[in-house]
Amino acid sequence: MIGNDIVDLQAAAAESRITRKGFLDKLFLPAEKKLVQDAGNPVLITWLLWSCKEAVYKIVNRQTGDRRYAPHHYAVQLEGMNDEDAWGSVVHANMAYPFRTCFTSQAVHTYAASSIALLKQLTALAGCFQTPSFTALLQQNGRLLLLEKLYKDPSGIPWIRDPHTGEMSPISLSHHGNYTGILLPPGF
Repeated sequence: MIGNDIVDLQAAAAESRITRKGFLDKLFLPAEKKLVQDAGNPVLITWLLWSCKEAVYKIVNRQTGDRRYAPHHYAVQLEGMNDEDAWGSVVHANMAYPFRTCFTSQAVHTYAASSIALLKQLTALAGCFQTPSFTALLQQNGRLLLLEKLYKDPSGIPWIRDPHTGEMSPISLSHHGNYTGILLPPGF
C-alpha cells in the first residue's frame, strides 16, 4: 500500500496559524512537539510531520476503509534529514510505515509505503513541481497518457490500470495550493 501528501508552504501559511495556542497539541505527540520547538525552522518541521501523518493515513484508510483521522494515533519517527529531504517511519497500530520527504522553500512532499522495499520502487511525480492541475503535472513530466488509465473507486480511492495486463494498481494523489503529487507503483 502507498500514500503521499504535499503541502504548499505559502498556502499553509495563509490557511493555518501554527503558533496559535493548542495547534501543536491537537496534531502532535510530545516527542513530535519537541522536534518542532527545537527546530531551526519550526514551520518546515511542522509541515514535514503533518505530511508524514497524512501520507500514512492514506495507506491506513485504503487498508481499512476507516476515514477517521486521529493524528495522535500516528507517531512520526524521524531518522534523518538534510537540506533536501528527510526519512524515517510512521507507526500506527503497531505497524511501521517507512517514508521519504522531499522539500524546497515552496513545498513539502512526503510519500510512504507499507514496506521499505516497496518505498524504494515507487515513482514520485511531483517532487515539488508547481502545477495548477494533475493534467499540467503529467504534461510537464511527459506522461499525459496516464490520465487515460486513472480511476477512482466508489470510495474515491485512486487506481491505475496497466495497459498490457489490465491489472489495477493503487496510486496516491495529493494536491494543496498550487502543488500536486502523484505516487505511482513500480512499473509506471
